[in-house]
Amino acid sequence: MPVFTAEVLAQTCLKVFGAMGISDAESEVVTRSMIDANLVGHDSHGIIHLPKYVLEIEESLIQPGAPIEVKRESPSMAALDGNWGFGPMIATHAMKLAIEKAKATDVSTVTISRSNETGRLGGYVLIAAAENMIGILTVNDHGGGQNVAPYGGIEGRLSTNPLACAIPVEGKEPILLDMSTSVVAAGKVRVQRHRNEPAPEGWLIDAAGNPTTNVEDFYGTPPGALLPFGGIAAQKGFGLSIVVDILSGALSGAGCTSQEGSRVGNGVFITVINIPSFVDLPDFNAEVNRFIDYIKSSKRSPGVEAIYIPGERGKGEQERREREGIFVEDSTWEQIRGVMRKYQLPIPDSLR
Repeated sequence: MPVFTAEVLAQTCLKVFGAMGISDAESEVVTRSMIDANLVGHDSHGIIHLPKYVLEIEESLIQPGAPIEVKRESPSMAALDGNWGFGPMIATHAMKLAIEKAKATDVSTVTISRSNETGRLGGYVLIAAAENMIGILTVNDHGGGQNVAPYGGIEGRLSTNPLACAIPVEGKEPILLDMSTSVVAAGKVRVQRHRNEPAPEGWLIDAAGNPTTNVEDFYGTPPGALLPFGGIAAQKGFGLSIVVDILSGALSGAGCTSQEGSRVGNGVFITVINIPSFVDLPDFNAEVNRFIDYIKSSKRSPGVEAIYIPGERGKGEQERREREGIFVEDSTWEQIRGVMRKYQLPIPDSLR
């Protein structure tokens, strides 16, 4: 697999978007969303999306420059219509709006319908944490993307329905939970496919409901399905997925999954909590730091070098990739090369 610096990959994306006539502002936000995902190890939401974005722009599924409309609003909430613009642009706007509202009203909620894929969720909730606020964000697939089986079922009825939460920690990186309610994101199956590697056991079932590690079963006709997270307690991941689908789909107006389906996008639910409205910030910081220290003081299992708080592994991966570069699957890079040839752009060399 070729290896690139984050800057080379970012410039690659910016040049492609520029050749397509996308504004600098949109290009930069969407590019940063992808490259940040690669840096922290979320390759399923990284530059692997660039060919997909290009195709969706060409097919008018993504509407560059689309206005973000306010459907309903009060001092503490807003319901937005993204008019099928770039998901990262819409989600960033919505998070910043939620932060401003929470500063005025203590807690705010913003929902979004008709947004294209937002990408990695963790980047948005970190915007709130930087303001000493707690950010919570959930998305569904706008009624489409039915690739996760319900607990006890074998057909796709849910999307991966991820959620993210960021909590500021004084003197440390924020606590960052960023997870799908399925065992993994669907994009991780695509990464395995691009790497010509099987899926780990426990990710997938085939169309007959049998466990499988063959990623092609996921894309078959009829298709297989991802499983809810939780293993023997998968009813918990399934239950959480139901809640995420309703918050992101029913509350936003984007819709939950249905027999009719929908074009895939994201229905989005955001809540921001202004910490000083509830407790003095120094007291909150002291308690969270005490809590983290206590968790880490546990005796460790054999072979475990450290107990990691959510977000620490991603930060460590980011530091490693900033030193060593970002691996891009051969299949992914060939698709990107095809895009660059189409738009007559120079193709960068890899580090190795």
